[in-house]
Amino acid sequence: MLRPVSLVLLTVSLPASALGLYDDNINHLALGGHAGLSIVQQGGDTAVVDSSSRMRFHFTRQLSQGWQTEALMEWGFNLVDSGTDLLLNGDALQSQREGQFLFNRLGFLALQHDGWGRLSIGKQWSVYYDIAAFTDEFITTGGLASGTYNFGTDGGLSGTGRADSAIQYRYDINNFHLGLQYQASAEGTVGFIPPEECEEESPPEFCQQLEDFEISHDDSWGASVRYEFAGFTFGVGYNRGDFKSANLGSARDEAIIYGIRYGRIFQPGLYVGANYADTENHELDNQNRVFNGDGYELMVNWTFENGLTIVSGLNWLESDDPEYEAANGTFKRALYILGAHYRWGPLTKFYIEGKLDDSEFGVEQGSDDDVIGLGARFYF
Repeated sequence: MLRPVSLVLLTVSLPASALGLYDDNINHLALGGHAGLSIVQQGGDTAVVDSSSRMRFHFTRQLSQGWQTEALMEWGFNLVDSGTDLLLNGDALQSQREGQFLFNRLGFLALQHDGWGRLSIGKQWSVYYDIAAFTDEFITTGGLASGTYNFGTDGGLSGTGRADSAIQYRYDINNFHLGLQYQASAEGTVGFIPPEECEEESPPEFCQQLEDFEISHDDSWGASVRYEFAGFTFGVGYNRGDFKSANLGSARDEAIIYGIRYGRIFQPGLYVGANYADTENHELDNQNRVFNGDGYELMVNWTFENGLTIVSGLNWLESDDPEYEAANGTFKRALYILGAHYRWGPLTKFYIEGKLDDSEFGVEQGSDDDVIGLGARFYF
């Protein structure tokens, strides 16, 4: 049985939070998003940081003979300018990089038919993220091992996260979901935000390697397949392109991800999501050096009837690159996560999450500190 392509990735893990602004049975305009703040403690320092706040306008229009058009515009905004360099979750990397009150998260146009699928163009969640989304539901940390948010960005340039200039085709039939993606060439600034000691008058020598640099991505393409069965979803996603940069040279950027999940996120009962990503020239280490890597993410939740969810999991990213390791040692980012989310009514969430960090960054033996954060999100 054919059915319309669902817009699952627009509302993953969010409450039913769209506020209808206009509806005449043909045209529908809704406002959605959330405002959130976290109090984060890391390495003896406490900071108040934004919690991936965002606002979106979603417009749909019913046409004749089963056709529908759609437009979506979403902006992220920083409620506070904390000036912190804390590396939290992958979704927040672009927010830290922009350093502005308002910045673009998503923006696309789409045409959909009940039986023929959906075609969209613009900045949108990638088909690769169809699989990575299984585990990207933590708030204080997470999303750092699946290959989604690579090169210290939102994954827009490579096309694995919020793809910058993508053309997608999606088709659903029964429990089978297909996604195809082409992304036009894109250029941008990449690199992880340097630590505070790099802002000192006489910074350490390694800070010279942490300056942002320009990178140019050629056309890239990707695909994903998901299959649902007896409460389980199985999926695989792929993305490939080429890049060139004065800092990194020219290379092929390739990522493949396998995933499985069980249950419905933040619904009563058990939820388990897991993925494994095999990447080539797709990740940067803590000194902006590219490497081939293996990434593992796991999320295990239990949600009670009263709206309380116990969340747990891990992010594990390690180098699998003999040439890189011979020069720099093994890179390992290992995070163990435990916390609780409480939904107070349909549109308010309070949370606390902790991260135990067991990372080791090559021969320098650098690492990140443990983190604990608590905060709230107010959806609208």
